[in-house]
Amino acid sequence: MELEHRIRTALTSDTCYQFSDLLSEAKESPSVPDRDRWLEILNCFVTGQYRTFTPPLDRSAREKLQALSILRLSSENTALGYSEIERVCGCETDREVEALLIRCIQAGLLQCKIDEINRRVFLHQLSTSAYHVQDCGKLLEALQSWASENSSVMEEIRDHVSEATGNLATAKTEREEFKRNLDSAKASLKKEKPQREVSSSKIRKRLA
Repeated sequence: MELEHRIRTALTSDTCYQFSDLLSEAKESPSVPDRDRWLEILNCFVTGQYRTFTPPLDRSAREKLQALSILRLSSENTALGYSEIERVCGCETDREVEALLIRCIQAGLLQCKIDEINRRVFLHQLSTSAYHVQDCGKLLEALQSWASENSSVMEEIRDHVSEATGNLATAKTEREEFKRNLDSAKASLKKEKPQREVSSSKIRKRLA
């Protein structure tokens, strides 16, 4: 009964999102009442499979399984669409998706940016407290992929900045050259002006 009580407590607790130890203990405890039922429930919570879950759950346990399902989905992706979350987590509307994401954020399970207009979620950080050790490889791969994508974006930005800096330097050089030519032309005009005035004076005297 003690294990069953701990399972029930974990399912309804606001802070417990790790069920792998309870699953291992249940597998090694054949005398637990309703053992097959608890094994099915715990296995779904460990693997984060809301859609394949059949036993009835109260609201708090159901929301927790949805949160674990979105964490499992997030461990393999750095960005998610609303439709994908709806399919995996059993949400029926955009509002339900956003409410689920907010619950995950408040529970400290993930950090993300929600793009309501384009119905996309961009993941920044995931809590490792809800992951079984076998999931760490996938989580690490997802983080490495995210880091690689960010690195490529930053490299592209640096290239654009470098190109813009080069264009700016070229434009500055051309402006300076144009100014020098303009100043030279003005100076030439100033020198030629007295000579033109003298020539004009001589012409008027001859005509007179």
